Parts: sequence; C-alpha cells; structure tokens
Amino acid sequence: MSTTMLRLRSAPGFRVDAAGLLPVALAVLSLTEIGRIVLPAGNERCEAGDLFDISRMEGDGTEDGAALAIEGDVPWLDRLGAHLAEGRIHVHGSTGNHTGFRMAGGELFIDGDTGDFTGCQMSGGRLTVGGNSGDFTAGPLPGDMEGMTGGTLTIRGNTGARLGDRMRRGLVLVGGDAGECAASRLVAGTIGIAGKLAPHFGYGMRRGTLLLLQAPASLPPTFTGGGKGFDVFWSLLVRSLAAEIAPFSTLQASSLPRRYTGDLAVDGRGELLLVG
Repeated sequence: MSTTMLRLRSAPGFRVDAAGLLPVALAVLSLTEIGRIVLPAGNERCEAGDLFDISRMEGDGTEDGAALAIEGDVPWLDRLGAHLAEGRIHVHGSTGNHTGFRMAGGELFIDGDTGDFTGCQMSGGRLTVGGNSGDFTAGPLPGDMEGMTGGTLTIRGNTGARLGDRMRRGLVLVGGDAGECAASRLVAGTIGIAGKLAPHFGYGMRRGTLLLLQAPASLPPTFTGGGKGFDVFWSLLVRSLAAEIAPFSTLQASSLPRRYTGDLAVDGRGELLLVG
C-alpha cells in the first residue's frame, strides 16, 4: 500500500475544501504535483503545498490499495473524503464540516472530532469518528429528501441534533449522547445510541430501527408497545454488532429489549428497541 502523508504546516485562517484529496488520485501523482493541487477556499487561492509538508511511504506489499494520512488538527478542512469510493484515509486529528460527504466506499478514520453534516448522504464504506460529530450527521443536505443510504458510520463520542434525519439505509452507532430529534424522519436503516437522548427523538419516524442502550426519561406520545416475536431479528442484529464498538458489541441475544413502534403520527412502522 502506498500512503501519501500530509503533515500540517500552518492553518490558513479560512475554510478549505478538501474534496480533491482522495488517496487513489494522489497515488499516481508526484509529490510536486500534489503540492500544486489547488483547493477551493472561497475567494482565496490555496495550494496543498501551502498547508502541508508532503511525503510518501511505500508499503511492504502485504496490503493493497492507496492510503492518505493527515497529521494534525484541521477543523477548517471541509468535505474531506467526499465521494470516496476506494482506498483509505486516516486523519490523526479533527476535521471540518461535510466529512465523508456522499462517500460510496473505502475507509475514512478520524481520530478527533468532525463538524456538521458528517457522513451526509453517504452510500457505502466505513466512516469512523473517534471523538464527537456535529449536527445533521448521516442526514441530507438542506432541501434534499434522502440522508444516509448505506455504509457504516461509527461515532465514539457525542453527536449533535438531527442524527440520521431522512436516513434510508445503513448502520449508525453512537457511543455517547445524541442531540435533539435523533432519527427524525427515519425511513430505513439502524441507528444505535449508547448514551443519553435529547427531546423529540424518533420524530416523524416511518420505518427503520432505533436502538437505545439507556432508557429515555419518557417515550414520545406517538409510540406504542410493539409486542414480541422478534427473537430471530434480535439475534441477527446482535450478531452483526459483535464486531462493532462497545457497548454494542457486548449485547446478548438472550436478553430481549422492550419494543415499541411509531411514529404513529406518520407511517407508524418504525421500531424502537430499549435495552436499558
């Protein structure tokens, strides 16, 4: 595996669009050519070489594909991993807004925090956030009808408001707390939250599964008891989560959660599973 290394030299003082920094595209360029890549930055002009010290490390042949590693906190670097389809990106720090925007494949690892719209409209691949993410994670762009449609998004810390808004497919796991309106207008897919929930979760939920490891202070009035008879589904879900982050990986098939359905104000076929 060939890894392109970008070590932060200096922050620019304005926001920069990193959508052009994809590992496969960089792998065929020389270091000089990478340094000359122009990154959109509003009315400013910015080249990759102005921001980063650039180097390359060749692998030992045991791994295939191309990789990109970024050293340093870059919270002003937006759209990193946008449209990523293959390869691997690892950021040893924090990133900005729209991280993993419309990501379709590959792997994107952020050791620190991410901004708003993390995993926005992603359709495949694996996006892992070691810290916290902002609002509208796994959701749509304003005015669009679809949020996340595939892939796996894992957030080890907390996330902001409107987690999984209009989500249609995929898996989202949050190791910490979630802000207001988590799983709002959820159409399909699975969202798991290990920590506390802000009000209005499941608002407008049509289908899909919201898995809660801590019981909320109260349930929305538009949710009702969902009965039993989902043993097989639960055992398959637990098995699929065994390789994910704790505490989801420690769930037991023998301990059935409480099940509720809603939002009855809309389609009413959403599923709320309470483990705690």
